[in-house]
Amino acid sequence: MAHKRTLNKKRLTRKQVQELIESEGKLHEEFTKFFEVTDSTGYKDQPLVYELPNDKFLFVFDPNDLSTPAKGDIYPKEYFLKFVQQTQKIREYCANNRGNSVAHWYYYSKYKVELINHIDELIHELGEQLQINHRQLDFSYMSLDIISKKAEAYGINEIQSNLYDNLVAYVGEILKHRKNGHWAINSDSIDIKYPYISAGVDGVMMPINVIWLEIIDIEPIDLRKQTANEVQRFSLRQT
Repeated sequence: MAHKRTLNKKRLTRKQVQELIESEGKLHEEFTKFFEVTDSTGYKDQPLVYELPNDKFLFVFDPNDLSTPAKGDIYPKEYFLKFVQQTQKIREYCANNRGNSVAHWYYYSKYKVELINHIDELIHELGEQLQINHRQLDFSYMSLDIISKKAEAYGINEIQSNLYDNLVAYVGEILKHRKNGHWAINSDSIDIKYPYISAGVDGVMMPINVIWLEIIDIEPIDLRKQTANEVQRFSLRQT
């Protein structure tokens, strides 16, 4: 599990974990079973989950884990339950061959690669559906803050079903303007064709990745951050 939302500043040592379990921990059998995973080699990862007083959970890494054996982190109950839901959702995506950004977008996309021929229409619809004044959709990072707030209220499930292409189109236009790029369709996949932004020397920016990462994240939608990250990744690859 991610460490950034833990209540402990430093990861708990094996000794600290054991003391906490003995003093106030109660094994949560359902969640312990939920996080048990067997990989393709047959190796079984078996972390433990303990419920603590005051709406907290203790996540203990598998004692045989090479990097964090029997160490642990404490999470607020609300965040931990969101993480459980997120993990279940990602497992369902993988089970249905939607476990990566392109496959996930392709499943929900209305236009597929024809998206690049409907950019203006999709952006207009985005403003209408999220009730954003079209003058505010000026392809700035600030406009992404407005969209993020509206999209969060709109709901992730509704975004997936109704506005996936719209957000890909808008973020793609921002990436295009930032790096003087253009829309293109990949030609290196025999399975799924998808749109991306081509710029620089064989440079690729993926608006689909930006939207996908926000959809699967536990945190509130932050398109500005994710779009800026994509620009930074592109810039680093060009140096």
